[in-house]
Amino acid sequence: MPKKKILFTANTLNIGGIETALINLLDKLDYNRYDITLILEKKEGELLNRINSNVKVIDYNLSYSKNILIRKTKNLFKRINFILKNKNKYDFSCCYATYSKMGEVLTKIASKNTAIYIHGNYANMYNEKEFKEFFNTRNIEEFKHIIFVSNESKDNFLKIYPNLKDKSLVINNFINEKEIIENSKEKTEVEKTKDILFTFIGRLDEKSKRISKQLELIKNLKDKYNIELWIIGDGEDKEKYQNYIKENNLEENIKMLGSKLNPYPYMKEADYILMTSDYEGFPVVYMEAVVLNKKIITTQDLTDNYIDIKNNLGYIISKDINEMTKEIENILQSDKLEYKKIDIEKMNEEKLKELESIMG
Repeated sequence: MPKKKILFTANTLNIGGIETALINLLDKLDYNRYDITLILEKKEGELLNRINSNVKVIDYNLSYSKNILIRKTKNLFKRINFILKNKNKYDFSCCYATYSKMGEVLTKIASKNTAIYIHGNYANMYNEKEFKEFFNTRNIEEFKHIIFVSNESKDNFLKIYPNLKDKSLVINNFINEKEIIENSKEKTEVEKTKDILFTFIGRLDEKSKRISKQLELIKNLKDKYNIELWIIGDGEDKEKYQNYIKENNLEENIKMLGSKLNPYPYMKEADYILMTSDYEGFPVVYMEAVVLNKKIITTQDLTDNYIDIKNNLGYIISKDINEMTKEIENILQSDKLEYKKIDIEKMNEEKLKELESIMG
């Protein structure tokens, strides 16, 4: 039986949760059954060398020229060439980066059996008008399948697009348990110096991640508890956080460690994985924390069929900094959580069956 031709499209493979989730997904597929191609807007990023060797990676090399005429002309010819070579060539195609207009267009050209992954809870990012504009621009109704990474994201989407219920399903992110455990054995460049260590891993983006609350939290508690915070990641608000740390003399309690291709040794050292986001889709960090048996403290309750943080894996806290401070103080004083590990392998198998059922 010939292999089914499968296409995924994405932006780049720079370090990020979505990019890591894509790599984990590609590792789970059966290459005796599938011939996989991945098209990137730009073939770049620290995670490129982690792509499964069976995957054919293509650099679409989208033009970003500041000259509108040159940019549009180049991209038009690229699209025409892609149509001529790939029109309905694939058995299944998937736009993995929700925000990628290139991905949306190429996905629909490449196959009649199309899907788009929705990684974020866009209802928390946009008002209803902006929400509709975002998804209408991506011609969301033309996809055969719409895949969400959390029930919350799906439910909020269907409040705006109830007519797309039959196309919608939840398949949250895949995780590579063995790789995480093995990589967590590496040594960190810093050592834990306090009794209690919080670790944050993610993009340094104040708009969604609200890392300033973590800094303020440490400031509020550092004189009462022997605590520290490691921040792993990079982003546009890095300098803002560095200035806050310096201005408030928090250098001994907060370490900004930058992006890490392998963040797992730093997670392994932590007592708690801390997230203070205003909104999330379904963070890969949640599942990584589960693999490493780390308690999660988060402002996001994204309970689904597989993960139930507040009953098994950690604590859901307020987004208000004053309430947050009180709640974490209570946790530090009387943490009696009975941690209940998830069967990651079984979870991956069930999710893979769901994905393969729509791939055909």
